[in-house]
This record gives sequence, structure tokens and C-alpha cells, in this order.
Amino acid sequence: MFCTRCGIELQDQVKYCHECGSPTGREMPRAGRSELLTRPLQGGKIAGVCAGFARYFGVDVTLMRIVWAVLTLWPLPLLGIIAYFVAWIVMPKDPVVAVELRPVNG
Repeated sequence: MFCTRCGIELQDQVKYCHECGSPTGREMPRAGRSELLTRPLQGGKIAGVCAGFARYFGVDVTLMRIVWAVLTLWPLPLLGIIAYFVAWIVMPKDPVVAVELRPVNG
């Protein structure tokens, strides 16, 4: 196998070129994390903040809701509520994907 960037010969099992550092395409896919921290359009209970954080960190949304509830009660009262409202304002919603509608012939 050869590096597509610098052209040197590489062993088949390497994930990155040892000369230029470019990936060979054999690296493990990143699991769990989403690229952006956004609020989903569907699946949220109040504003989708917990669902967005759960998707970003790759954990269950129920676990994330429990973490927010604990932050609301302890160590500083109302910390979770303030953080939730700040995240609600700052986190963008998922982008809307346009779907092409075609008339049904019949």
C-alpha cells in the first residue's frame, strides 16, 4: 500500500502514514459522538437539550436526564436549571432536510 499524499510505501496494517501523518483509510470509525452538538427536532421532552447531549456523548437519553436532575438539586441548587436554559438558547436545532415531493400518478 502507498500513501496517497507523499507516495511512500506503507505496511498494510498501518492507519496513518509515518512520514506525513495522513490517514490511510484503515482507522476505526468514531462511534458515539456526533459532529455537532445540536438539539434534535424530534425525541426531546421539553426542548431537546438532554437528547442532544445524549446523542453527542453517545449515552442513553434517560441517563442524561438523570444527570441534569442531579445537577438541579446538587451541588449548587438551580445549577442544572440555569445550565439547561443556557444550553436551550445556545444549542442550535438540527438542520431541516428538504424532501422532494413527487405527485403520485394514478
